[in-house]
Amino acid sequence: MTRRRIAGAAIAGAVIGFGALGVAAQANADPVPPTPTPGVPVPDGQPVVDAPGADALAAPPPPPVGPPPVPEIANPVYGSGHSSGPLGFLRDAWNQAKDPYGFAETPDGEMPGAHPPPPGAGPAPQLPPGYISLTDPASNGPPPAPKTGGPALPPGYFPLDGPPPPGYFDTPPPADQAPPPSLQMGAPPN
Repeated sequence: MTRRRIAGAAIAGAVIGFGALGVAAQANADPVPPTPTPGVPVPDGQPVVDAPGADALAAPPPPPVGPPPVPEIANPVYGSGHSSGPLGFLRDAWNQAKDPYGFAETPDGEMPGAHPPPPGAGPAPQLPPGYISLTDPASNGPPPAPKTGGPALPPGYFPLDGPPPPGYFDTPPPADQAPPPSLQMGAPPN
C-alpha cells in the first residue's frame, strides 16, 4: 500500500512540475508583434505580423557576390605547427618539448642565432657585474669584484684559499706507532 502512495506522489509531482514549466514557458514567450498599419512605413528591424490583405513585406536583399568575408586558409592543418592530422598538435608539442629553443638547427660549434634589435631601438642596457651578454658584447657588465672579508670561521676551520692548517705538511708518524690491530682495516673484531 505504501509503494502505491509513493508512486502516486511521484507521478503527481512530475505532473505539477511539468505544468509549472509549461506555464513559465508561456509567460516567458515573446509578445506578439504589432500588425502594420496600412500606409505607414514599418521602421527597419521592427518585427510585424502580416495581416490578411496587407501588402507583402519585401524580402531582405541577397548577400553581396564576391570573395567570402574570411579568406580561406592556404594550408589547413590541425594545430599551429607543421604536422597535420588529428594528432598533429600532439606531434608538434612533442617536437617542441624535445628542443624548446630550436637549438637543433644550429650548426655544431656555433652559438644560436639571435634576432637583431628592432629599428629605432637604443643600445642594450648595461648588465650587472659578472654577467655576459650572448648577443651584445657592449652591454657586458664589469668583471665581478674579488670577494674579501666575510665572517670569521669557527675554531678548527681554515679557509680554502688561505694557508694550510698547522701540521698539514708534517711527515706521517713512523710505522712502529701504528694503531692497535683492532682498529686496522681488515682485522677481525675482538
